Amino acid sequence: MLALRDLEQFVVLADELNFRHAAARLHISQPTLTQTLQRLERFVGAPLLERTTRRSRLTEAGQTLAQGASLLLADADALGQEVRHVAAGRRRQLRVGAVNPALRRMVPNVLHDLHERFPDVRISLHPMQSHQQLRALRESRIDIAIVRTQESIPGFASETLMHEPLFAVLPVDHPLAASRTVRLSQLNGLDFVMAPRNRNPEFFDELISLYSRFDCSPSTITEADNMHAQLALVGAGIGVAVQPLLFVDRDRTDIVFLPVDEELRIPLQLLHPMTDDSEVTQAFLTSALYCARALVRDAEEWAMKP
Repeated sequence: MLALRDLEQFVVLADELNFRHAAARLHISQPTLTQTLQRLERFVGAPLLERTTRRSRLTEAGQTLAQGASLLLADADALGQEVRHVAAGRRRQLRVGAVNPALRRMVPNVLHDLHERFPDVRISLHPMQSHQQLRALRESRIDIAIVRTQESIPGFASETLMHEPLFAVLPVDHPLAASRTVRLSQLNGLDFVMAPRNRNPEFFDELISLYSRFDCSPSTITEADNMHAQLALVGAGIGVAVQPLLFVDRDRTDIVFLPVDEELRIPLQLLHPMTDDSEVTQAFLTSALYCARALVRDAEEWAMKP
């Protein structure tokens, strides 16, 4: 069987093509290096190096072994680092799922913090609807899910990041646009823009129930598949919307976001396997909680401004 130490010595010899220089780099004697070469040649059954009076050169078999050994040694080094990270409670890869609105401000801030602390961790981001993320968690296709749901999964830890305050989303020229706050009853009989129910049935049904409880009945509902399309339709005057905090975009000049007095009971949650107590996952959770609280605090201060 090939030994990694022998392969390491041969790669240096193949690079130097000089026994004295190679032995010096390896801090071993020339006879030891010669024995390593002989051992490898016996293993492959062919010469690996041709010596001449001026300079040695690799045989075709030697070139093949040198190239393969370099790759094998790199893989072995990467494996060693991976094992050390795992043993230390760290991980090398983090697959994050998130609902689209969380990708505007929250997730970028959290990932920036995480990358600053763990620059070697490979991070992949997967925008998904909440129910898709729950399935992906069960199937071990993502490590963390940021979802808008009350649902929990056996075997997975959940942390409520925030109960998002609601905002009425109105065209800038709407009669209510200059108001400080809006009651849902003031939107009664207007045309609404909403995401299709199949994107998040729990969220859709909760909104409809909320409208009913506070005397608000949409005249029509225009469906738009994602956040950007919904806001665009409101800006075009197609309808109004009621959206949670993560939809708020203060840079828009075509629409306004006004706080709604009523509350939504569906939280924004972070879920991860209970068995995952790695340093990276805990750091992600801590940063997400901090960012969520900052967003809510900022929204409250903004709503109080004259």
